[in-house]
Amino acid sequence: MKILKAEEMILADRKTIEGLGIPSLVLMENASLSVARVIRERFGQDTKILVVAGKGNNGGDGLACARHLLLWGYKVDVFLVFGEVKADAEFQLKILKNLGLEPLKELPPLENYQLIVDAIFGTGFQPPVEGPAKTAIEALERTKTPILSIDIPSGLSADSGKIYTPSVRANITVTFQFPKVCHLLHPASKRCGELYIAHIGIPNEFVEHVNREVILRVEAPKREVDIHKGKAGHVLLVGSSVGKTGAIIMSAKASTRAGAGLVSVGVPEGLNHIFETSLVEEMSIPLPGKKFLSPKACDFILAEQDRFSALGVGMGMGRYEEGQKLILELLKNWKKPILLDADAINNLADSGKVGVLKDREGPTILTPHVGEFERLSGLNKEEIVFNLMDTALEFAVNYNCYVVLKSSRTAIACPEGKVFLSTRGTPAMAKGGVGDVLSGILVALLGRGFEVSYALRLGVFLHGLAGEIAEKYRHTESVKALDLVEHLPEAYRMLENGSYGLPFVYLY
Repeated sequence: MKILKAEEMILADRKTIEGLGIPSLVLMENASLSVARVIRERFGQDTKILVVAGKGNNGGDGLACARHLLLWGYKVDVFLVFGEVKADAEFQLKILKNLGLEPLKELPPLENYQLIVDAIFGTGFQPPVEGPAKTAIEALERTKTPILSIDIPSGLSADSGKIYTPSVRANITVTFQFPKVCHLLHPASKRCGELYIAHIGIPNEFVEHVNREVILRVEAPKREVDIHKGKAGHVLLVGSSVGKTGAIIMSAKASTRAGAGLVSVGVPEGLNHIFETSLVEEMSIPLPGKKFLSPKACDFILAEQDRFSALGVGMGMGRYEEGQKLILELLKNWKKPILLDADAINNLADSGKVGVLKDREGPTILTPHVGEFERLSGLNKEEIVFNLMDTALEFAVNYNCYVVLKSSRTAIACPEGKVFLSTRGTPAMAKGGVGDVLSGILVALLGRGFEVSYALRLGVFLHGLAGEIAEKYRHTESVKALDLVEHLPEAYRMLENGSYGLPFVYLY
């Protein structure tokens, strides 16, 4: 499903009204009826409701919703924030007055109501809040009365994950046709509460040009009956340094669980004894280097390139000058899929030669968290977090690579100009090693020969599902990275039978 910004939604509205000939009042009727149905589903008829309406289309949606509720027997009051309405909202107000409902002269005590409908600003609004709306939104921000926001919580920007102040803290948000950026990106999405997306009659083809998409499901992979371990991919993971041997061990175990036929681990020869005793299914390869990998390790890796189907580099590697040389050499001469994680990304950033990515022949995948992406891109953390999809996509297109940008959500950006957002996962996954597990999963899937975009979406989705399952068996505070590895089989089963929920309720 596409994720829209304000201008994209406005354009889709316009195409529907002007191109198809569906009157704006019909769209408003569909939208308001959807909101009213959510209220009827969630709140009993004895609920006393206050609709706080702006003067534009969002206010019109609220006034039309008030009409539906009034006719269904609810006790409804209406307050006009600006004391006036315009266009379609004026039409809706006239109907309400014909039914005998007159707007309140001032904002009443909010604690007198069991539900407040926030219909002040919609998708087209851009912060900051000024004038009479500021007073109203500040009151809504303070109240403990449940709030349902129409379209977006008033005061937020549809285009960003940023929280603006003042803005409404909604318990429920009902938006129309497509989710907007603020509904899915943290921290703004925390102010949206439970999200409903209502179909109101806008065709999907009107947003085909939008390059943002939320991952709702991924097709499970299938193994042919005549497959053998050689056909299931032989992946090579390279990294580790003194004090950080656990990172690549977790990646290796994740690769095996994710389906790789063979997993080899290239590590400094001075540390190889640790891996000989820590790995069972996976094979260790001692490479030049005692406490850290030497650039000479490239000679072996590149000489043996035909043995492996994909390469993952950087887990526990450390940041050092010779590490920069190693990464640059691999990027220049490795022809197959290569995934850079953790210190491989840091070493690339430290080298100041990020442009080497543009000349790569094979697929290049970067899996940074926000701090690593800050070093790599030169952007500040706030700009990255609030615009997770767009910043990842711009980098992917400019540098001819795939970017799996990890935050509380994960964006998967492709060099051909598309970006996918995964909402799977849980706060329990905020632990060291969870990223190493993801890298192991992704390298395994790349090694299987899957199309790169599919492999990344599948891996990120499985990783999030495994975290959710681990939380159920453990506790939010007690999940550790290896728990995700152990629960990958169940994540695969959930993927196959579709027994996982969506990040919102879709209303047809």
